[in-house]
Amino acid sequence: MMWRWKLLVAALALAACTQTAPSDTTASTPAGPIQKVQWRALVAAGDDSISVFDNAVDEMTRLLASHGVTRIDRFTSDPMMARGDRLIATSDSMAAALAAKSPGPERACLVFLTSHGNRQGLLLRDDLDHDRSLDPSSFGRMLEQGCGSAPTVAIVSGCYSGIFIGRATEAPNRIILTAARDDRTSFGCSAEEQFTYFDDCLFQAWPKAATFAALYRATDSCVRAKENELGVVHSEPQASFGSQVANLALP
Repeated sequence: MMWRWKLLVAALALAACTQTAPSDTTASTPAGPIQKVQWRALVAAGDDSISVFDNAVDEMTRLLASHGVTRIDRFTSDPMMARGDRLIATSDSMAAALAAKSPGPERACLVFLTSHGNRQGLLLRDDLDHDRSLDPSSFGRMLEQGCGSAPTVAIVSGCYSGIFIGRATEAPNRIILTAARDDRTSFGCSAEEQFTYFDDCLFQAWPKAATFAALYRATDSCVRAKENELGVVHSEPQASFGSQVANLALP
């Protein structure tokens, strides 16, 4: 019985992606040609209490740059890391960065956010003007104003991040991937981890996937395997694929 108790304690410690003080479309293999486009990206860490979020921003930046993405706006919540090419993450600063340069007819828009989450939104620790939180409605407006009708991929990593799939964010030109169901926590928010479970699985799956649909399936399988080892309730990463981008290729 002692080993079961230790396993439970470890699992509870790792289920720290919840912020203290938040329609699912299964990605079957779509028909039709793979859509290839040019990309611009925004990647942001909403909390600096542990390093996993900024680590993920660095890794996503490296990954995208290695696949030819040249316009990548980076954001942090750590004032010690902030500089000209890595701004403090707030709703307004990210919206301004997206709106500053429209993707244009030949480009697509990718937004990657990673932080703690709750049932109302994603933690942006330094965003005092918006109660330190990004909610789905604000995020939907950000995508609409900054990405418009361009093919758009939004990846939201945090507990309860399934709340970012719904009427406020979905559109025919958008893919939305989230780390958890709207009523589930995600795992790996620990000082001992390099990335959260979802982010780690996403990075592992990326080089092997051709499309975002394939990326979602591989990431979901990887997360489930990690959580099976802990014996916890599955976070159940979610996905929504708009009809115009069902077979969109990865950068």
